[in-house]
Amino acid sequence: MGKTCIGCGKAMGGVIGAYGVKLLYGEVCLTCNKKLNSIPNYQFLTPTQIKDVITGKVKKEDVRISCDFSRPGDAVAKPPSPAEEIRQYKELLDDGIITREEFEAVKKRLMNI
Repeated sequence: MGKTCIGCGKAMGGVIGAYGVKLLYGEVCLTCNKKLNSIPNYQFLTPTQIKDVITGKVKKEDVRISCDFSRPGDAVAKPPSPAEEIRQYKELLDDGIITREEFEAVKKRLMNI
C-alpha cells in the first residue's frame, strides 16, 4: 500500500506520492532528504548508511560511498569524463537537489581549478 522512508521509517505518499525523493537504493521522505542534501552523492548511500546519518550514529563527513554498483557478469564501465559528471551535477542543480554553491564547488573540483 504505502511506501516507507528508508531513513526514518515514516509513511510516505500523499495523493500523488509527492512526499518522497527517489534514490538508487529506495526512497526517503522530504525531511530526511533535507538532512542528506549536504552530503555529496547522497543518492548512492545504502539504506543502512542513510539511517546511520539520520539517527546521528555516523557523521555525514565520515560516510563513504560504495563504488561497486555492478552485478556479476556486468562489463566494467569506464568512469564518466569530467564533462559528463558536470552534466549530471547540472541536472541535480536543475532539479533542486543540490544548491548553486554545491554545483560550483563540484565543477571547480572536476575542472581542477
